[in-house]
Amino acid sequence: MVDKEIIKKNFAEYLEVADYSFNNRKFNTAVTLYYKALVELCDFELLNKTNKIGANHTERFDLLKINSPMLYSIASKLFRYYRDSYNKQMTETIARIIKENVENAKRIIFGNK
Repeated sequence: MVDKEIIKKNFAEYLEVADYSFNNRKFNTAVTLYYKALVELCDFELLNKTNKIGANHTERFDLLKINSPMLYSIASKLFRYYRDSYNKQMTETIARIIKENVENAKRIIFGNK
């Protein structure tokens, strides 16, 4: 069974290092880690709603589409940037878009905590 506390800790760690990377203009790393933080938020929400998470991105998207359409919308539209971050140069604008969407998703899941 997946532990919600581990998911929350992973989220916090990814977000902390993503922010550090963004602030130090390491935009590829920031995009990758912001997206990983988003995945942790998605998994946390799915665990709360369905008591399971997807084993991969496809399964996660399928579960999100049914159980959390708003998170599905965010995660699916940003997925291409995550993939692109492995072999393309990410810009500050793209990294900022990912960052803002993760902050929005965090508010959806945790409120203003």
